[in-house]
Amino acid sequence: MECRLTYHPRPWQCQVLLRKDTDEQGNRIAAREEPFGPLLFDESELEDMLRRAQLAILNPSLPSKFFFDFDTSSLKPGEKPNGSAKQLAFSNNVVCMDLQAPDVTDLSFIDLPGIISNVAKGDDRNNIDAVKNMVKDHIRGNTLILLTITMRDDIDNQGAAFLAHEEDEKGLRTIGVLTKPDTIQHGEESGWLKVLEGGSHPLKHGYFVTKQPSPKELEEKISYDIARQRETEFFDNTHPWDSNSDLRKRMGTANLTKELSKLLGNVISQALPGIRKQAKDSYQEVRRLLDSLPPPPSENPAAELLRLVTGFSADVDHLIEGRESYERLIQRCRPAYAQFKRDVRSTAPDMRPYENKFKDPDVLSFSVVDEDEDEDEDEDEDEDEDEDEDGDERKACSGPMYLDGVRAHIQGSLTRQLPYNVPFAAKVSLIETFFADWEMYNLRCFTDVYEATLDELKSLVDVHFGQYYKTALLDNINAIIEEQVERCRNSTIEKMQWLLELENPPFTNNAHYFSSYREKYLARYKEVRKPAPTLLPADIRVQNALAALSAIGYTGIKQDDLPRLHGTDEYDEELMVMAETSAYFHVSYKRIIDNIPRVIDHNFLRSIGKELQSSLITGLSLATDQASEKAAIYLAEDEQVASQRVYLEQKKNRLDGVLKRLFNFGA
Repeated sequence: MECRLTYHPRPWQCQVLLRKDTDEQGNRIAAREEPFGPLLFDESELEDMLRRAQLAILNPSLPSKFFFDFDTSSLKPGEKPNGSAKQLAFSNNVVCMDLQAPDVTDLSFIDLPGIISNVAKGDDRNNIDAVKNMVKDHIRGNTLILLTITMRDDIDNQGAAFLAHEEDEKGLRTIGVLTKPDTIQHGEESGWLKVLEGGSHPLKHGYFVTKQPSPKELEEKISYDIARQRETEFFDNTHPWDSNSDLRKRMGTANLTKELSKLLGNVISQALPGIRKQAKDSYQEVRRLLDSLPPPPSENPAAELLRLVTGFSADVDHLIEGRESYERLIQRCRPAYAQFKRDVRSTAPDMRPYENKFKDPDVLSFSVVDEDEDEDEDEDEDEDEDEDEDGDERKACSGPMYLDGVRAHIQGSLTRQLPYNVPFAAKVSLIETFFADWEMYNLRCFTDVYEATLDELKSLVDVHFGQYYKTALLDNINAIIEEQVERCRNSTIEKMQWLLELENPPFTNNAHYFSSYREKYLARYKEVRKPAPTLLPADIRVQNALAALSAIGYTGIKQDDLPRLHGTDEYDEELMVMAETSAYFHVSYKRIIDNIPRVIDHNFLRSIGKELQSSLITGLSLATDQASEKAAIYLAEDEQVASQRVYLEQKKNRLDGVLKRLFNFGA
């Protein structure tokens, strides 16, 4: 039990508290104090309240409130209350008293249990070590040790002196008190007098002997003054105390109190610098712990919740915009878009200008036209080169198509067409082959963005609302966001599907781009069919040929145009279909790799940011008459946090008072 006495001019009052350092299983926890029962103004009520508090400490399976009005007289000695799983013999948790009165001085002391060396049959033998460890924990440091020795037993059989010596080897903080002098057996007086004189078991500050009220006197509830008077009469009239006048200064509570006051002053003076530092460090630590707690509930919960929602929505906007310090989401989207581009590019038709696969000099690869040869791509090199095994698995697997296959395809599409007219349907069906996997790649790209968005939003929710995990707020916020994200997801998938449907039937108004690629492919195909001689621009024959063509009216001809002067090819029709199919892929490819990311950005990401705040305000009822009531429930402080805050505030106030008194001490 810890008693904290504080002088105050107002009438007597006392608050009993429970300080819990261990949980129900005896495991160490962060120490906290909680009030036990109401503030007392009647001294006669204190004893019963302390008994109830002790029962609360020793029966941790029952809530403390159970004992506030408990009738302690209903229990026999050692009997546990109804409902208690187990009643402990000892506990590291402490009953505390904050007592204020005009007739006390500022002082704190702890009443520790006596050292035991044995336990009753059936009791836990671990209690022996538990008590020793408890005593050791409380007497180390700068505490003044009041070593109580009962004169009813042999001093050598009492272990308290040994523990005191372990923690205070030089004896600077220890003073001995001999109790129960009325229980000395006949013939043992000289041994105890020798201890009191310092001839046996010496202590630096010696021993005192006191006579406290007997159990019968305690039942009679005699006053403090009567107890001291009877103590004086005992030492004046009882052998051997009445015949040892030289030891009278070490007899009685009054003499002990004087010596304790003197000794306590010396201990304080020596320990004061260290105590000041410890108190200051403790004060700073308490302030740090208080600062680490979530802010206390606002007096205007609706306004506070609206502020939280507004701040969260602003951070979501920053995340979607990719502003400084909020780049995470956009950085996670970029690889998805880059992979989507590679995936779509991998579906390019593999048209080969050979009659069949047996005449293909290299059936593994055929380079036709580099899609980026005339463009500046602002793309990371790692992304360009990231076509590893995973990328290969995502490529289309239609295989190369040769001239004989294209011819057979055209023939299979003919109906009423005139000669040399390729059915439009034949071209459409070839174009449709590279669309086959685009829907899969669209969804795969969007899934990556969708999952990244959910992940980043969850992180922001935890930052802004994580402290309210024990109320319905966190779950409701997540539910509203998930619903909003799901609506935007469905809208985005519909829009992407609509874009894919626009690709069929084929159409482009970008005639220049289409024609440019068709001519490039056609020239390359014909060059492969009839290789041109290797000529350098400076070759005189090239210059003469270009000059001769110009002279007969073919102006503007360049060396790159010379391969077109080859004669007709029996597969000209098929080569043209190949060139147009490949050229249209580039037109469609360039559209889709821009439009799908733009749809995701507009219909998904930006729609989330645009509608989220209004969804949260509506979902949390912040625009209703019940806004304050519901906000108060959402923002209710966790009981454990509230209890921790009260404990820390109380400790901070105590330390603040301690520091003021310490720095004014002796001034």
